Amino acid sequence: MREKGPGRRRRGPRWAAMLAALALFAVAVPGVCAASASASAPASAGGVLVEPVTHHGSSTRTPRSSASSSTDKSNNLPSITPDNTAARPGGSPNPVTIDLDEVSPPTPGGSTMLSVSGQLITTVGEPLAHLSMSLWIGARVTSRGQLATLTDDPATARTRSYRQVVLANGDGTQPLAAPPTQGAAPVPFRIATDRAALDLPPSLGVYPIQLRITGSVGGRAVAPIGAAYTFLVWAPNPQQPRTPIAAVLPIADQPRLRSDGRLTDNALADEVKPGGRLSRLLTAAAPPVTLAVDPTLVQALTIMAQPGGYDYATPGGPVHAQANADAALFLSDIVRFAEHGGMVFALPYGDADLTALVHARKLDTMKYAVKTGEVVLAQLLGRAPLQKGTIAYPADGSADATTVDVLRQLEVGTVILDDQLLPPATKITYTPSATVSLATSAGPIQALAADRRLTRIATAYTGLPDGPDFGTALARLRAELGMITAERPEQRFQVLALPRDWDPPSDWARSVLDTLTSGYSISVGLDAGAGGQGRPADRPGRLVYPAEAQARELPANYLTAVEDVLDEVQALSPVLCPPRRGPRCQLQLINPMKNALVTAASAAWRGDRRVDGVSLSQQVDGEASAIRNGIQVVASRSVNLTSKRGLVPITLENNTQYEVTVVLAFSSTNRSRLRSPARQTLRLPPGQKAQVEIGMEAEGAGTFPLEIRKLNLDGQALSKEPPNRVLVRSTVYGAIATAITIGAIGVLLLAVIIRLARRLRARLRGAEDDLGRPAGPHEAMTGPTAPLYPVNQVNQVNQVDPVAPAGPLTPAGPLTPAASVSTRHSGDDEREAATSTTTTPVVRTAVRRYDDQDRDTLRHGLDSQEDTGDSAATAPFRRRRSGP
Repeated sequence: MREKGPGRRRRGPRWAAMLAALALFAVAVPGVCAASASASAPASAGGVLVEPVTHHGSSTRTPRSSASSSTDKSNNLPSITPDNTAARPGGSPNPVTIDLDEVSPPTPGGSTMLSVSGQLITTVGEPLAHLSMSLWIGARVTSRGQLATLTDDPATARTRSYRQVVLANGDGTQPLAAPPTQGAAPVPFRIATDRAALDLPPSLGVYPIQLRITGSVGGRAVAPIGAAYTFLVWAPNPQQPRTPIAAVLPIADQPRLRSDGRLTDNALADEVKPGGRLSRLLTAAAPPVTLAVDPTLVQALTIMAQPGGYDYATPGGPVHAQANADAALFLSDIVRFAEHGGMVFALPYGDADLTALVHARKLDTMKYAVKTGEVVLAQLLGRAPLQKGTIAYPADGSADATTVDVLRQLEVGTVILDDQLLPPATKITYTPSATVSLATSAGPIQALAADRRLTRIATAYTGLPDGPDFGTALARLRAELGMITAERPEQRFQVLALPRDWDPPSDWARSVLDTLTSGYSISVGLDAGAGGQGRPADRPGRLVYPAEAQARELPANYLTAVEDVLDEVQALSPVLCPPRRGPRCQLQLINPMKNALVTAASAAWRGDRRVDGVSLSQQVDGEASAIRNGIQVVASRSVNLTSKRGLVPITLENNTQYEVTVVLAFSSTNRSRLRSPARQTLRLPPGQKAQVEIGMEAEGAGTFPLEIRKLNLDGQALSKEPPNRVLVRSTVYGAIATAITIGAIGVLLLAVIIRLARRLRARLRGAEDDLGRPAGPHEAMTGPTAPLYPVNQVNQVNQVDPVAPAGPLTPAGPLTPAASVSTRHSGDDEREAATSTTTTPVVRTAVRRYDDQDRDTLRHGLDSQEDTGDSAATAPFRRRRSGP
């Protein structure tokens, strides 16, 4: 058996110690790992900065997260933009949100402190402890472009460096005694530092500022748990030149006035009551702010303020409302603003889309909108309408060169345009003056370039959860104004043209307008730039109109449809308001319809709101159609004329509520055969009818259509429908037909007379031949006989033959048998006398021509001889009678 040595006795305790150490290590290592993990978790959470942005006046106070960035020795912090978001481990936002209310910079001759105030809000349920706040300032901003980049681009903002500022308490941090609690009221704070601690140069500049919150969440280590960013405008020099800023504040609303005097709804009552949108705007305005007043709004409020109340349309029918005292007060406030020296100019009536009207060639409508707007505002202010040198502010400040040219022809002296339409001549490093002179066909016109970026910043605060808070937005506006002045140490006139539909939260409009006056900017009237003050424009006289601006215009076909209705209304003007009724009738009956149609061309109906403009146009179209259709012509389909002249009865009915003056125009397709008065003017009281008889004159038989048209006194048709037609049937012979008939009868009578004359002449010749033939031997008379003719039918003339010796005339006596009745001509007698050897004078008997009575007498004598038996003497005559 072996002996145990001393070495063997020591091996047991050594192994036991090793086993004990191993067991202790196994127990200790998990604890160390757990402790390490526990210690590192807060540090990781605290190293992530979230830039929540909440909104002044927001009830939810829901923060917006931002891109994460860890703090380091170089103080590289997240971007100042409120759009940057990040998440803590687990996806939750920053525990604390900083809501800025006011950034008050030190001022020359005033406060020497920079103070920032606001509220703290928590979004976590874990307890917050050991909270403190610090103030950090970054490098100077050198341009407006860089300022916009710091606001809009998180990546660029993260590259800037910030340095911590010593606070008023002499320390770099300010403890917060009362941490915010989830669901409780926000905790207010105020942090301040002296101007000396800022250590800034003695010149105007804009600097970014960061506010940082550190603390412990749920007992974890102290770390940054929230941040907010804003700007400081450093203006130490009281002699610093200040930039003149002219603010144009539109007092406008969408068109709500119909042609029948009713409002489209009653929303305007909410707009003008205390606290309403329009009331807040007008309350915030004070000279030298310039008001751009909508004339349509003035007319609507005037109707609402009338003692008898007003009516507005609803789906269930019109509703009557009592006179609105707020409307009357609102109008009086506008008048009071002008009386205190404030500049007021009129927007186009209905805020008509001027550029769209020019492109659609509706120049008359554009002229009416510009001129009527000035007239309505002048009536409110009790002044004469401006005839020249007026101011035009197109919707959105958009107009092309043609529109500006037309405005100049309408005697507009100044036009406010978006500065994007008037780019600088070269790439300059400062903001040029807003004053630009543009050449037009009617002479130069003054253009004022409204700063679009300045307008966007001024209207950025909306009070909604997804927008910037009050203090941040206001500080951003101050930074922009300060940057404009810091770019170049000289006065350059600028224009802040606010939008028509601006709906600022409570007190925001007043804060914006008050901010314009500071140590580096000053609020002025619009006439300061229009009058030529300030530096001459660094912009060329060239107007650029982008395609996207034209795409927003009202389409031409829509404006053409509105113009067609307007033409129909214009045609009713002489019907309802002839010259004898004076201009008052025009104002009461025609202008309301024209005004409503102009508002149908309002720029407010761009985009998907065009249906509201269509509704206004259709309402006017219905009213005009009711008047036209209420004037009716009633006539028979056909009328018969039995004589050359006749009357056609026509009835004119006036079924409208207005007195009308109508011209009836008559026309025929065959005017040469049917004549009538060309026109006849009739005047009818409302609800009456009148029957008139139109004189017609027909020149021949036939059926002739007579068309009757309704015209106004200017000769324009009242309706596009076909005219009334009356068929006029005439049975009267015309002049040509009568002449032909008379001529034919005359020719026929002449032919009959000629034929009868020829027959009579032939018979007379036959009778003369029978009487003048010499008797033959068998016809010699042996004794005295009675004369062949009655004594009263025969003239016996004893003549001495001119060749016979002169001697006493032998008295005429009864014919002897030896004597013969001679019917020979004188030439025969002369020849016979020349050959005669006797000296016995020849007795000649002249027998005149006989007529029908003589012939009857002759025949009677012959018949008598026949009865006496003298057949020898009468036989030839009987044979002649029996002849043809």
